[in-house]
Amino acid sequence: MVYRRPGCLEASLKHSHHKIFPTHSLSWFLAGLALFYVEAAALLDPLGVPLLPHRMIQDVLRSPFGFHLLLLGIPCCLYVLGWRARDLFAWLWAPHALTVDDEGLRADATRIRWRDVREIIEQHAHDRVILRHTGGTLRLRLDLWSDAETLHEAVTAQVVSRLLERVNLQVSAGKPVRFGPLTLGDAGLIHRGRLLRWADIESIRLQDEVDQGYSSRELVIVAQGRTRKFDEAKVINAPVLLAYLSDRLAG
Repeated sequence: MVYRRPGCLEASLKHSHHKIFPTHSLSWFLAGLALFYVEAAALLDPLGVPLLPHRMIQDVLRSPFGFHLLLLGIPCCLYVLGWRARDLFAWLWAPHALTVDDEGLRADATRIRWRDVREIIEQHAHDRVILRHTGGTLRLRLDLWSDAETLHEAVTAQVVSRLLERVNLQVSAGKPVRFGPLTLGDAGLIHRGRLLRWADIESIRLQDEVDQGYSSRELVIVAQGRTRKFDEAKVINAPVLLAYLSDRLAG
């Protein structure tokens, strides 16, 4: 990712994106409904409500997984419908179109100006970007929009370039800047009360991690021969910190 200052951005930047139906969530939604129907049939069968043939219900309950169906059926339904199929509900409530230009982001009647954004948080595991601005918080689900990569790059470049200028001014004025678990100062980075001076920092990078099917991204800082890893989602304004440190270490 290349971060550019506003003066270097395209003057006529304007991209429109339409929302994309999440077919993967539809599969989970239908599976959740099917499980809920079977669970309801098993619970209502003793009351004489025949949602499914009585013999079929008896066969299911006598099977090896019958007890687990009664015990865990409802929690599994809530998990599948409320978590795995959540993108479907987000799609239903999402605006029809989203436009990004050099002034801000517009989604139907909602308008966010880049200069009003105070924090950007990358949630790589959920393919989401969170923007906290003076009017509230926007959770941008990238996988719900067309040309998601261009959308991500445009939003990140616009926000980071402006926040980076503020950080430079604060550091030059001798004011510490908090980035979640890290604090930036003119002398270096502070983590858990320990100062990592600029001369001690060898490299900084973003690194993708996959653990038991869970994908995440970490900010990796190597200082004094020791590697420190930070979950990108927990480092507020992580792209801004990365851009600042990259410029500082490059001299």
